[in-house]
Amino acid sequence: MAVWLRRGGMGLALLLAALVLSGCRAREVPAVRVELDGAAWDGEPVSPGEGLRVYFTLDGQPLLDVPFDEPREIVVRQDGVGENAVAITGEAVYMRHADCDNQDCVQMGAVTRDNLELRVMGGFIICLPHKLSVEVRE
Repeated sequence: MAVWLRRGGMGLALLLAALVLSGCRAREVPAVRVELDGAAWDGEPVSPGEGLRVYFTLDGQPLLDVPFDEPREIVVRQDGVGENAVAITGEAVYMRHADCDNQDCVQMGAVTRDNLELRVMGGFIICLPHKLSVEVRE
């Protein structure tokens, strides 16, 4: 590759032009804020343990892992993207609020111990516009 670049750099110029013309650009990552029960989450692990857990993933990256049995509300705010509020009651997990247009995540309903294996989406609740997924699993 070094030889190719030393030959006047024409190959590099063509590569850069192709990237610009194809619309490739660095993706901006929105600032993310997470609240647990109304307080800002500091990024520390929350109650590690056994049993059912609620896993939050944002844009394919792990965000948060909390126990299914502990009631709480988790709000995920992404600057310039939107907001999701997830309720964990100790008996169920559901998307309480989302400011996306389609509201599919809110309409997915609750994940419970009893319906975990029966739901079409299994233990998942997914907000595609906000790239947020919530999964209940062991």
